[in-house]
Amino acid sequence: MNKEKIKAGLKWFYQSFIWIFILFLAIDIATKQIVMHLGGTPGTQIANWGIVKINYILNYNAAFGLGAKDPTVSRVIYLIVASLVTAGLITYLIIKRKTTKLYVRACLILIITGAVGNMIDRIFYAPYHAVVDWIDFYWFWDYNFNIADSCIVVAAFMLIIYIIVLEVKDYMAKRKAEGVSVKTLSKTEKERLEEENKEREEDK
Repeated sequence: MNKEKIKAGLKWFYQSFIWIFILFLAIDIATKQIVMHLGGTPGTQIANWGIVKINYILNYNAAFGLGAKDPTVSRVIYLIVASLVTAGLITYLIIKRKTTKLYVRACLILIITGAVGNMIDRIFYAPYHAVVDWIDFYWFWDYNFNIADSCIVVAAFMLIIYIIVLEVKDYMAKRKAEGVSVKTLSKTEKERLEEENKEREEDK
């Protein structure tokens, strides 16, 4: 394998953002394992660092406590929805790999990372089969969360900002185009008036 192929492979790996998936999924799994080891019993506060508390919390529902009363039903619903979303995003990235902007690709990879991270909890973390939440910004947020949740929220926020920027650019482009049209029409009108004045002068 020559240097050009190695460079091409590294470039593809970087631009695919698979490394983001591997990195943040590893961090998510590692931090959850550490919290479960230190916490012992679900509901235990491990540390209080002032602005943030570290708790060992099990979440049987989806984000913001959404879900059914029966934990098993919530688990099944989440796994089905998360699997469909993940499969859909992966399919989209494969089909649109050449046309998807890198920024959008990174956001979608983060969402996939978050979904897979929490799916691992519900599938493998027996006997509870619940998501391990441990970050608690209690002074402004009522819910505990984890790295996987953070990936999803950050990616969603980035996509919202991206859409807003696109809309603003589109609006500015339309305004600019309208301005050019007005200037063109004004110039045409001015030329017409000059011609009419010239004709009147000739008639005299």
